[in-house]
Amino acid sequence: MITIIITVNRFSMHSHNAMLHYQRQMKCVCQRPGLHAPALVANYVEAGLNISRYYEKHHNFILQELYLRRTFHELLEKMCDSLVHNAIRKQCLAQLYKPQLALKRYYKTHNCIEKYFSLEREACLLSQEFNPI
Repeated sequence: MITIIITVNRFSMHSHNAMLHYQRQMKCVCQRPGLHAPALVANYVEAGLNISRYYEKHHNFILQELYLRRTFHELLEKMCDSLVHNAIRKQCLAQLYKPQLALKRYYKTHNCIEKYFSLEREACLLSQEFNPI
């Protein structure tokens, strides 16, 4: 029983560290951002979704929502930040749907669809105002 808990905690910490690693890399200036941006943003999103799935399986819905919202808002922030390379900004806009759909499913399941609509409205306004294309 103890080894199972340790293994589960290692998975959680590994995914969390991966998420932080990709978050730091999105802040850095890449040598070839056009080539690295799709994989970088996709790996960050995948790490965030993996952590939220982990907490969903363990019935910790508050942390599940936290990581979904954190991933969603991080993509919005990078998309709106003019100091971030345009290739990364475009990828953040292109892959914003992944955490957005996960949040929609979460809020429908927990009968909080109003929260989702406010997030959707925020994303729509910010994507129109700070469109990197």
